[in-house]
Amino acid sequence: MLNAAAHSTGPTRIGLFLGSAGSNSGGPERYETELLRSIAAIDKENQYEIFCLFREGPAKIGVVQDNFRYHTLWPSFRPVSMVTSLPLKLFSERLDFVHATYIPPPITPCDYAFTLVCTSQFEHPEFYPLPIRIRLLALMGLAVRKAKLIICISRHIEDVVRERFRLPPERTAVVPLAANSSFRPIPEGECRTFVRERYGIDTPYFLFSGRWEPRKNIVRVLEAFHQFKREVQSDLKLVLTGERTWAAKDAEETIRCNKMEDEIVDLGKSPVAELPHLYAGARALIYPSLWEGFGLPILEAMGAGTPVITSNNSSMAEIGGNAALLVDPYSLDDIASAMQRIAADSKVHADLRVHGLARAKLFSWENTARQTLAAYERINPCWKGAVKPV
Repeated sequence: MLNAAAHSTGPTRIGLFLGSAGSNSGGPERYETELLRSIAAIDKENQYEIFCLFREGPAKIGVVQDNFRYHTLWPSFRPVSMVTSLPLKLFSERLDFVHATYIPPPITPCDYAFTLVCTSQFEHPEFYPLPIRIRLLALMGLAVRKAKLIICISRHIEDVVRERFRLPPERTAVVPLAANSSFRPIPEGECRTFVRERYGIDTPYFLFSGRWEPRKNIVRVLEAFHQFKREVQSDLKLVLTGERTWAAKDAEETIRCNKMEDEIVDLGKSPVAELPHLYAGARALIYPSLWEGFGLPILEAMGAGTPVITSNNSSMAEIGGNAALLVDPYSLDDIASAMQRIAADSKVHADLRVHGLARAKLFSWENTARQTLAAYERINPCWKGAVKPV
């Protein structure tokens, strides 16, 4: 437990500014909800004031506990609420410090920590349309300049931000993410029945999970799969789950030009509750993203016992380690060859499954929460005896 008595005026009052909870936004929302649920399970002494940009946030988090209190910001137009109701709430609650998990608060009355989930906006701004690029660079630049502590979700992010902004070691901490415990091996028959009845999929499949955007490399995934199908006699299909974005037209054109309509199953954005069966039932997860701050689908697939093909750059090599097939994400030959290995070689498939399951166990949301609480000591010297990682 946390040593609340060490705080001279009673329990520490922590503000948590959540930018994604309730938005149905995938990875960022999963980070916020899992982190808060795990903190709540560990710390029942200190007071948490939780500020949500989306009114569905409190219900999505689902924690009902005496030391957790929710505030939904108004108005619903977020740019306005962030400069009106958010600073008013932060000032009125007399907080010891704030942790912003996705978007930096423009105005705060106290020190704050900020979770940096990606550095692609600094390293590869070309991945984003100009309006999004300008907004990301402005927000993340503000956070790096103003936050007392930058919580980095991978060692890669810490290395980049330290070098780019010349930050001293005491201003950064690495706190990795984890997969939800629902991502676990599921009997093959159960998975086959689920995907057939829910989605009409009755053949083996590779799975791509991610937004249809340039950074996720979906066009090359489609082209590599087309190459794989030309070179190998296989009934494997490619199942896509993820939100379409401004870049969807390029992927659609690739499918059309290569006459792949019968080989591709587009599920749209699947409910989070259905992902464990989709992952566990796949022959492999195909995740050769061009750049990632962490790559949560890698651990989710490994936790489900599904082999992973991912990139040899940024954080993906760090998270995948020797438990994934690492490829050059710009090379169609590399990606297609990895597909062939997993499709044709049962030993490669079995070895990746075993190593992936073992690697996924190294990460847990409980440990993420404990490391986050330990990092809070750097924000507020009155916070002592924080729980340590297990």
